[in-house]
Amino acid sequence: MHFIRALTALLVSIATLLAMPAARAAGSGGDAWGSNYFPNILLTNQDGKQVRFFDDLIKGKVVAINFIFTGCSAACSMETARLRHVQEMLGDRVGKDIFFISISIDPDNDTPEALKAYAEKFDVGPGWSFLTGNADEILKLRARLGLYMPPEKSKALGPLDHDISLIIGNQATGRWMKASPMENPKLLAFNLGESLHNHKVARTKQAISYTEAPVNQARPSRGEELFRTRCLSCHSIGPGMEVAKGRKPIGPDLANVTKIRERSWLARWLKEPDVMLAQKDPIAIALYNQWNKLAMPNLKLDDKEVAQLLNFLDEASAAAAATAAAKKQ
Repeated sequence: MHFIRALTALLVSIATLLAMPAARAAGSGGDAWGSNYFPNILLTNQDGKQVRFFDDLIKGKVVAINFIFTGCSAACSMETARLRHVQEMLGDRVGKDIFFISISIDPDNDTPEALKAYAEKFDVGPGWSFLTGNADEILKLRARLGLYMPPEKSKALGPLDHDISLIIGNQATGRWMKASPMENPKLLAFNLGESLHNHKVARTKQAISYTEAPVNQARPSRGEELFRTRCLSCHSIGPGMEVAKGRKPIGPDLANVTKIRERSWLARWLKEPDVMLAQKDPIAIALYNQWNKLAMPNLKLDDKEVAQLLNFLDEASAAAAATAAAKKQ
């Protein structure tokens, strides 16, 4: 059941956190997860300010760290969009007791100006640093954080391919874990906002009796799972499914998109948007220009998954229309 799977994932994540060795005083000489472990490399953020990775970015802080590059046509934009979704859930805690760190793996092209423009495209909030630096030092940092993927292992994706996982942790306690941008953003927000703070942060809601627990709903379709894990951070389907309230949307609302666009075009767009953009498909180029020149990432969907996702868009659009009609009565 979907609920059981989600609960199992949560318990595994918590168990991973508890199993990590606790550090001694943050930054001490013998600290297992302190200054002796993390390279204190010099980086430059999107505002042109130079900072040290350990001293300025992670020391004594709860952080989420990932590696991106602005020219990425695959998963980087989806990963950034998902983190923005998590940032929305955490609210103004990001920048106060939780910090996001995105480091470029293509520093030759990703200048501070390029990173600033990239951050502005996603309308990210405070507390999120986009950084560039020396290519060799960044490579060593990726390896130390366990986020390095040798290019030869994914030749089809090119020499700039990288592990899209992110690392979240609390440097002061030495608790660290890998996370996936594909997982439920609520789980990632929970780990950053509660688990990594050793439960010292009060929950927003008081615990309720099991007798008040909601009735278990039917397991979502595969199409819905794909939408919620791959698409929801950028797209909505009618009112009620907005992600980033108070911020500009990253991509278009998809209500009735299967009626607006030819299904064959949509199927190809979902499967190989990067190819369509490279071939200058007129609709693809128009969407790219309309939506702040953010490229639709290649989600690596197969034909079956594309069909399942399109079927869900049909169903969700019909449900949104029915809801809107009922409100007018």
